Amino acid sequence: MISTTVGPFSDASVGDLFVYSNYKDLLDAGLVPYKNFTVEYPPGALVPMWIAGGDDTKLAVLMVLCALVCQRAAWAMGGALSGWLMVLIAPVAGALVRTHFDLLPTALAMAGLALVATRTPRRGGLELAFLLFALGTMTKLWPAVIAAVACVWLHGRGERRAAYRCGALFAILCLGIGAPFVAVGGFPDKMIQFHLDRPVQIESTAATVLEIVGGSQVTGDPIRHDRFKSNGLDGGASDAVAALSTLALLASALAILWLVWRRPGRDALVFAALAVTLAFVCFSKVLSPQYVVWFLPFAAVTAAYPVRDARIGAALAAVASLVTQLWFPVRYFDVVHQHAWAVVTVGVRNVLLLAALAATARALARSPRRAAASPSTG
Repeated sequence: MISTTVGPFSDASVGDLFVYSNYKDLLDAGLVPYKNFTVEYPPGALVPMWIAGGDDTKLAVLMVLCALVCQRAAWAMGGALSGWLMVLIAPVAGALVRTHFDLLPTALAMAGLALVATRTPRRGGLELAFLLFALGTMTKLWPAVIAAVACVWLHGRGERRAAYRCGALFAILCLGIGAPFVAVGGFPDKMIQFHLDRPVQIESTAATVLEIVGGSQVTGDPIRHDRFKSNGLDGGASDAVAALSTLALLASALAILWLVWRRPGRDALVFAALAVTLAFVCFSKVLSPQYVVWFLPFAAVTAAYPVRDARIGAALAAVASLVTQLWFPVRYFDVVHQHAWAVVTVGVRNVLLLAALAATARALARSPRRAAASPSTG
């Protein structure tokens, strides 16, 4: 993590620390999240915010621990190469790894996936894996797609009872974590409404489409104040593009789930995890810079497999993360003010991510099919 505190990868001038600090102050004042103040995250996100607040040192320590968990999980799934590739996450992602809590849900998702991928009938571990998936989901939602991949993969291998049991356990755990906040009021309806109302975020793939189409305006400080704590594009074709992007996310996720259901090997599980995470990043209406932390550990695992398309996908994901640092955080407001070079650079990054998704999906599609393995009942 030293490389994120000195040198060209250390800038943290734009970030969410002030948001975390504000939430910590509200919690310390005894206010009830969702009921007394709006939170755009699931309740698990409040834990690192309450612990670290806006203190970048405390948050960095927490994220170092999460990075070590990711490294251990990567090593378990991809061997020494994946473990050592995880060391590169700091320079590739920059200060994002220490100034945002996104490594926490990533560590939970990676640890859960490692338990599923490396388990034996004697060792078990599925219940713990889906507990970790549930904790990750209730921290930042997206690990739910990793849980879905794991469930479908188990079902496709013939472990149907295990798949149904783990799917039910995952749902029960998520409901159990959210239940107290539902009881006091405001969750999840306020969180959902926040994300339905917010405009397409300015760095997303959907925003790149809007930049090409034209007719949309920048929202958020310092251009036009809103309540969403970020910059976006609205007006013009923004609603239609956002809807099409959501459809693309659903279609790509379903295609990935169908592919992994027909392929029982561990390589298919790993490729599908990276592919579905990239799909979530590419087609969500928000693509904040710290989202690169979601897919880089999965890319480290994928890169260890001797499959050309998989390695191309992992490499493209890493390059996309590096390109993100060309504007974030030092030149972020060049994007906000619509400077041509910055808008084009964001578009190039998004094309790289789409190419990474395509290459990884192709590797998944070429993985040996179900008939090549002996199914078990789980």
